[in-house]
Amino acid sequence: MKIKLYRSSTVGLHFNNFKILTDPWLTDGEYYGSWVHFPPFDIEKNLEELNSYDAIYISHIHPDHCSEKTLSYFHKKMPIYIHKFHSPFLKFKIEKLGFKVTELENGIKHQITKDVSISIYAADNCNPKLCYKFTGCANLNVKNQSQQIDTLAVIADKKNVLINLNDCPFDLAKHPISDLKKNYPNIDVLLTGYGGAGPYPQCFDNLNKKEKLIEANKKKINFLKQAIDFIKIIKPKFYLPYAGTYTLSGHLSKKQFLRGVPTLDETYEYIHNNFCSHLKNKKINPIKIGPDQTFDTKNYLKNKPYESINLEKQKKYIKNILKFKKLDYEKDKFPKKKEIFDLAKNAYQNFLDKKILYNSNFDFDILIDCIRYQLLLPKDNSEITIKERKYIPIGKFIKLKLDTRLLYKILKGPKFAHWNNAEIGSHIRYYRKPNEFNRNLHLSLCYFHN
Repeated sequence: MKIKLYRSSTVGLHFNNFKILTDPWLTDGEYYGSWVHFPPFDIEKNLEELNSYDAIYISHIHPDHCSEKTLSYFHKKMPIYIHKFHSPFLKFKIEKLGFKVTELENGIKHQITKDVSISIYAADNCNPKLCYKFTGCANLNVKNQSQQIDTLAVIADKKNVLINLNDCPFDLAKHPISDLKKNYPNIDVLLTGYGGAGPYPQCFDNLNKKEKLIEANKKKINFLKQAIDFIKIIKPKFYLPYAGTYTLSGHLSKKQFLRGVPTLDETYEYIHNNFCSHLKNKKINPIKIGPDQTFDTKNYLKNKPYESINLEKQKKYIKNILKFKKLDYEKDKFPKKKEIFDLAKNAYQNFLDKKILYNSNFDFDILIDCIRYQLLLPKDNSEITIKERKYIPIGKFIKLKLDTRLLYKILKGPKFAHWNNAEIGSHIRYYRKPNEFNRNLHLSLCYFHN
């Protein structure tokens, strides 16, 4: 088996007579223009190679794993394999692009060819109680279907077994891993995440720069520890840190080095020093490859020597090119106050309905700063109202500030934009009092749309 790292979570797996590509994202500008690649990737130059793959596995719907822009370059005869989710949004999205989608039941081995198979597991192992325990919201009446967004996959032939974890959180994914280890006791290669995307701490205005750097380092360590937890439980021969590798663009590029995402070099060093160097009976080796490099599991050879990402070149690329890029919504006209409030009133009802359905409770008021006024979503579930800019609630609250043009698209509905993607893309600034993370609140907010 040969493994080629293209960018982020896009990896090519080459077996004897079969090639499968994972999570294709190779074009710049996902998350409404804020996520780009460094070093840049020329998809048109590599198009013949990309279209030579026999199939694609897509883990979940986030655009750095399922990029519509990237998929538009692929020929539509290429089959795509996904998990069968409770909500078929991913299936519909891919089919709309013209591809044939094969949905696989949780953990069931699917023989793609005579030699190559794929098994896809939901991060929550299709157990709503696990999902509810982790997120605080799930429909407990739904059985044998995943309400989580993330999946992991086992891709194997007669000689090699590879686990692709992409963005799965350890506290959930440890459950399906314990199941799959019964069928695959010996794992050759583990593809594991090593960093976390998201708005914290770079987008939180209640932290100064020094505090953001402290929190960023804590975040780095937490995700590196998670990578080690996965390596411990899976015990592969080799591991490859990948996924969630991105550079911020436009005016958001100034937040790039406050995100708390380790470099690959930091990752290899941390895992070696804190785990692999202490092993006595079993060696677990890193696959040290960078963008556009290939590793052969047969003879442990790479097509070229590993090179670190040049941070100085990246900083120059941000300073000279990326910071001048316009984000997608910055090309739109500004909506009127009445347009925003009319959409917000309808969206608020959907927000309340979902809170009741999932029994989501929190004691935070939510303020949405629209530059000249604020929307108030009260914690007591009473009416949504417009407040003056200087209004501050009594007690706990969280304030969100985002471009009104992006807010308008989000309120119109997920076909246009989504809260979760705006958050991951660093488009929303937050101020929370106290500085406490409430997962329930953020998940509920995802339903504040028409």
